[in-house]
Amino acid sequence: MQRVFDWVKNKVAAPASDEFIEMEHQKQDPKVSIRTMQLTCFDDTKKIAAVLREGRTIMLLDVSTLKEKDVIDLKRSVNKLKGVSAEMGAEIAGLGGDWIVLAPGFAEIYRPKPIPQAPEMSEVSEVQ
Repeated sequence: MQRVFDWVKNKVAAPASDEFIEMEHQKQDPKVSIRTMQLTCFDDTKKIAAVLREGRTIMLLDVSTLKEKDVIDLKRSVNKLKGVSAEMGAEIAGLGGDWIVLAPGFAEIYRPKPIPQAPEMSEVSEVQ
């Protein structure tokens, strides 16, 4: 038993060595970027889809220019972006009248649930 204690004592009391241990540098995931773009024509959807496919960008799209110029192209563009979003597992949502947000699959767009309205007094009296 004494030999075990002596062995442990020698190991613990051994002088520290001057050896260096090289540690691997761990790469961090790239940061998420938030980017604004303006949708001016249907051809812009290709650029937007390419950025969305990278998967690290939340896009805010201003569609006011295309909305004023050509509503049909706006509908085509939104439908194409919906398809790309579904394919990538991303989300798309409208923000007011002139803005659209596109979020990659790891982000969730918060959509509040509608609050049910209380019935008016006239409706309550009819039910009873």
